[in-house]
Amino acid sequence: MKTTDIRIAGLGTYIPEIVDARKAVALGLYDADDYEWYGWTGAAVADDMPAPDMAVAAARQAMERSQTHPHDIDMHIHACGHEQGPEGWSPQHYILRHITDRDVPSFRVWQACSGLIGSLELAACYLQAVPERTTALLTGADNVGTPNFNRWAFGIQNGVLGDAGSAVLLSKTDGFASLLSINTGSTAEVEEQYRGAEPLFPPSLTVGRSMDFKERLAAAGGLEETVAEVVRRQGELRTEIALRTLAEAGLEPADVTRVAHVFTGQESYLKVILDPMGLSTDLGLLDFGRNLGHLTVNDQIVGLDHLVATSQVGPGDHVLIVAHGGGVSITCAVVRIDHRPHWAQ
Repeated sequence: MKTTDIRIAGLGTYIPEIVDARKAVALGLYDADDYEWYGWTGAAVADDMPAPDMAVAAARQAMERSQTHPHDIDMHIHACGHEQGPEGWSPQHYILRHITDRDVPSFRVWQACSGLIGSLELAACYLQAVPERTTALLTGADNVGTPNFNRWAFGIQNGVLGDAGSAVLLSKTDGFASLLSINTGSTAEVEEQYRGAEPLFPPSLTVGRSMDFKERLAAAGGLEETVAEVVRRQGELRTEIALRTLAEAGLEPADVTRVAHVFTGQESYLKVILDPMGLSTDLGLLDFGRNLGHLTVNDQIVGLDHLVATSQVGPGDHVLIVAHGGGVSITCAVVRIDHRPHWAQ
């Protein structure tokens, strides 16, 4: 989808304290062989800070940077990959309550780790549907440090998770960057591999079962074969969507200045993502992301914020955003930097 007059007015992040991966190895939380192989150097750990509070902190930073008044917000979307609080509770409205007293719609989106970037397309459509709508707030947050989950042993190839919150303000009236195009797709058949042999009812969370994706993928027909099929199928669609999104923005791969992508500790993993698009891993954020862990829904916005704040991108530069989650959901977007915001170095 080629967008019209959709701009990024503000970005915000909340990154908790970084725990050194070597400390996790010493504590027996992280396998020493995995540490040597996968390349992660640390993970952001929020301890007992609730995910919605990280989202609120990020949203407040985005609004302060953009000088957006709370009454200007016309809708809110919150994305997450993990549970946010009490079952049956509405974390998105908790976040909205702490940002504005307007009675605007607030939605929760679950698209695994591509949820926040996928929400950009939903928000852009919402704003463009009615002329009077001008501003959308998007937040994302997760704290994966729950008793039945080991962030250092996620169970699949990209496997160290960090905690974070992030936020984006989309505006039809003002901003330092433009959202030129965005597209989303699904490889729905892959849900079977991520489900494995687990029953659908009762939900695993309600009976205290731990999350082990390695076990689920192995149950779907052999771990290595299943992972290879997921990577192949997802890679094909991800490349097609990325190239189509660039074309809609009137760009070629050679026009891409930097890429905001899922964080990884391995250059080989990043090459799997970028090589088919004709892009070098030098355009990515390998060294920055490997010290934070995979921040679930937040990687791409945290990465974009880092690129802008450190002036690694400036006026006229194009950032390709590539997000995939849960093997099944993919969103790619193209952002053009129009001017350097006052909060950039």
